[in-house]
Amino acid sequence: MTRTWNGRVKAARVLLLLVTSGVAAPAAGQTQTEQRVWTAVSVQGGVGAGSPWRWASDSFVMARDGARTLDFLAERVLVTRDLTRRSGVGIGYTFGAWFPDTGSLREHRFVQQHTWSGGVSPRVSLRSRLEERFVTGQDAVLLRASQQVRVAWPLSARGRLQAVASEEMFVLANSTTRGPRGVESNQIFVGVARRLTARSGTEIGYVNVYSWSGSGRRQRSHVMSATLVVSM
Repeated sequence: MTRTWNGRVKAARVLLLLVTSGVAAPAAGQTQTEQRVWTAVSVQGGVGAGSPWRWASDSFVMARDGARTLDFLAERVLVTRDLTRRSGVGIGYTFGAWFPDTGSLREHRFVQQHTWSGGVSPRVSLRSRLEERFVTGQDAVLLRASQQVRVAWPLSARGRLQAVASEEMFVLANSTTRGPRGVESNQIFVGVARRLTARSGTEIGYVNVYSWSGSGRRQRSHVMSATLVVSM
C-alpha cells in the first residue's frame, strides 16, 4: 500500500512539473492564442503469434478556430520491432494535407523512432523520433527531431482507467523557408485513458502547445484531444 501511494505521489509531482513548465513558457513579444481539436483513430496488430514485429495504421483529423476550420488530414503507417521486453524500433510513412488560410499543402513524411517503457505504477515511456518531411513550397527537406516523456498511472483497481501526462519537444535540425533551425514547439498533454473492451480503448485530454515561427512570432494553442485505439 505504501509503495502504491509513493508511486502516485511521484506521478503527481511529474504531472505538476509538466503543467507548470508549460505555463512558464516565455511570454515576451506577440503571442497568438488559438483553440483546436485533434482526433485520431489507431488500429494496431502483431505479425503472427509470438512475433516481435508489429504494425499500426493511424488516421488524423485536426481542426482550428474552435473546430470550425479544417487544419490537417493525414494517414500514417508504422512498422515496429521489439528489441527487448521494454524497447523497440520502428519506421513509418505519413501522407498528409494541410489547409492554411492561403490554400492547401501536401506532405510526405518519413519517420524513424525508438521507444522504451518501464515501471508499472506509474509507467514511464520514452519516445525518440527523427522525421524527414517533404512539404509543398519548401526549398529543402525539413529535418525534425522530437523527444517525448510520458507517465501513466492507474486510477482504478483493475487499471481500466488511467491518468496520463506527457511532454514532447520538437526541434528543427535545418533551416528552410518554413523557418530557421532550433526549437519549433513544445506540447504538454494531461488527460485520462480508459479501456473500453479487451481490444479497444480511448484517451481524452487537453494539450497545451507553445510554438515559435521564423519571424519570432509565438503561438499558444489550447487543444482538445481524443484518440481511439483498436487492437487486432
